[in-house]
Amino acid sequence: MPFVQMNCRNCGAPLERQGDAFVCGHCGAKVVRILDARIDGAEAVAVSTEEFEKAVQEQKNIAEAEVGGGLHRFDFGSGLLNAQLKQAAMLLHDGKANAAEEVLEGVPDTVFAAERLRLLAEKGAKDELSLSFWAGDLRASEHFERVTALGDFEQKRLYERIAAACEENKRIADEIAEGYALLKAQAYGDAVRYAAVMCGFYPAKSRAWELLIAAHCAADKEYDPARDLEFLLRCPDFEMNFGRPLSGVLPQDVNSLIRDRVRSIESKKQRSAALWKKAVAAAVTVAGLAVLALVWALLEKLLS
Repeated sequence: MPFVQMNCRNCGAPLERQGDAFVCGHCGAKVVRILDARIDGAEAVAVSTEEFEKAVQEQKNIAEAEVGGGLHRFDFGSGLLNAQLKQAAMLLHDGKANAAEEVLEGVPDTVFAAERLRLLAEKGAKDELSLSFWAGDLRASEHFERVTALGDFEQKRLYERIAAACEENKRIADEIAEGYALLKAQAYGDAVRYAAVMCGFYPAKSRAWELLIAAHCAADKEYDPARDLEFLLRCPDFEMNFGRPLSGVLPQDVNSLIRDRVRSIESKKQRSAALWKKAVAAAVTVAGLAVLALVWALLEKLLS
């Protein structure tokens, strides 16, 4: 039986007919109600123009054809759309949010999968897990509004939970940030104590560890942050807050007190290593000269 091929608005997968509905075999979404009809004596699937237009309005490159006096639409753009969505998702995973947004240019804002990726790109997140570490009012984003409008009940509930987590993250970040007022006032001891309390309350929050390390750097010129940096880098929200560390180099967004101390310690280690190498080289040279002198003395004694 010939029928119109449609793709799911949520994930782009082909839809399958099940009873009186088109159902996505990938995500389970029901897209449009259908009814049976006959065109020129041949059985076919007929969809009302209004329902069909609503179901496929997000697709690109759609051709129209008149069949038996009724409007039928055949989608030729799903392959391109899926390629764009896949490429954008890969770019987000690699931390290239701006490039992902560029790839999605031209994709209608009625496509759930595209709006989901645009929301992630806007906040610099690679997936919903990292988005849940963002701090701020997620509901203020127009992409969030579209995602919740286009998604089903479970998807809407998921993003509402993420939005609530983002609000809580903002409250915690503001509470932690109060410690920087103590640093600015040069009350370093109080700043260290406040930061320690924040790390106790929020041990998985990278902002708390950043404050603690920065306060220690300000309070103690001999402080080595290596051990505390391990906790900072292991926090699940570190990448969302600061970006990915590259080859052991701290991201630019980490507090300058910390970056300066790390560079200073690394420079001292390099100088110490260089001096050690010179000392070893000098010792080897002296030992070599001593051996040569001994050999020369033995040769002179044998020849005399």
